[in-house]
Amino acid sequence: MDQLIHIRQNIIGFYKKFEVIINYILKFVVGLFIFSRINSLGMYREEFAILFGSAAEVAYLALASLLFTISPPAVALFLVAVAVTIQISAATEVAVFVFMLMILLIVFYARLSPRRSLLILAIIFGFHFHVPYVVVLFAGLFFGMTSIIPIALGTAVWYFLPFFTNLASSLAGTTDIIAELDLFELPVVFMEVFAQIYAQLTTDFNWMVIGFVFAMMILAVHLISLISINYSKDIAIAVGAIIGMVCMTMVIAVTDLDMSIPVVFISSIFSAAMVWVAKFFDNVVDYRRVEHVTFDDDDNLYYVKIVPKVTAEMGAYQPSAKSAKSSRGFGAKRGTPPPVPARTDDRYSSHMYDPDFYDEDDD
Repeated sequence: MDQLIHIRQNIIGFYKKFEVIINYILKFVVGLFIFSRINSLGMYREEFAILFGSAAEVAYLALASLLFTISPPAVALFLVAVAVTIQISAATEVAVFVFMLMILLIVFYARLSPRRSLLILAIIFGFHFHVPYVVVLFAGLFFGMTSIIPIALGTAVWYFLPFFTNLASSLAGTTDIIAELDLFELPVVFMEVFAQIYAQLTTDFNWMVIGFVFAMMILAVHLISLISINYSKDIAIAVGAIIGMVCMTMVIAVTDLDMSIPVVFISSIFSAAMVWVAKFFDNVVDYRRVEHVTFDDDDNLYYVKIVPKVTAEMGAYQPSAKSAKSSRGFGAKRGTPPPVPARTDDRYSSHMYDPDFYDEDDD
């Protein structure tokens, strides 16, 4: 365990030293993957063919990935919307419809909650690599209940993506409302497209079932992680993974989802392990040295649970919280409360502070 702690400290130290560079490199790689996958659609109009030659496509991918890297989340999603629209522009009516949907998503959600909106792309990545439970467990543990919305939106996008691509492929080249612009025909064309999309929405409810299962996992992980018991986050990860395995097994048994139960089990176990690693790098605490301290002042009675963090430097004897509190002045004198971390709100104590309940995206 000591060796793992030392490795953890070294990795964190290296990341902190080159944090900005590493973040930009990772974001560039993600952008490169996203735009290369979008380019595989290949249903663009002839006017855009110049962008996708052998050399031009490399320059296009590099430029799009660079803009994705330096842009805030809402602008990055807008770049993705533009790239998707270009790639399916041969079916102009479908391209316009998809572009408008993505703009509405950006304006009414991504712009208001930019960091959480990245979970939409993350869950799509998770489905692509057959490990969506990694994103779901991670969101429940680190983002809270508000992550249900982007997870549900990303799930809907993933499940309707094949439908939109097939629809665009079937309509590509059949009508060209730009070359043969007829204002009287535009409403008819778009209503036909909308009718097909509405029919798909009202007949395929698999995405809603999957979204409901993911919401249950997020709620379970978040609520259990808030309980003041030892190993609450580890228990939350395990319970979330078990809920996912049980619920997805039931869904596969009663629906026509093209999923394998063994794959679901393997993916859930792997996802739980990956999220536990993320929690390990977030913090490591020593539950064997948990102590409870009680003190009061003229107005309040304080109950404090002290859980020491484990660091690489902890080798020799460490004084306990109770033995050290007299030197810090904790409860040494009635009427002298301990120092409370400064907050910008009016809540009394830190245990009432829940950053997932108060959405504080400052991007």
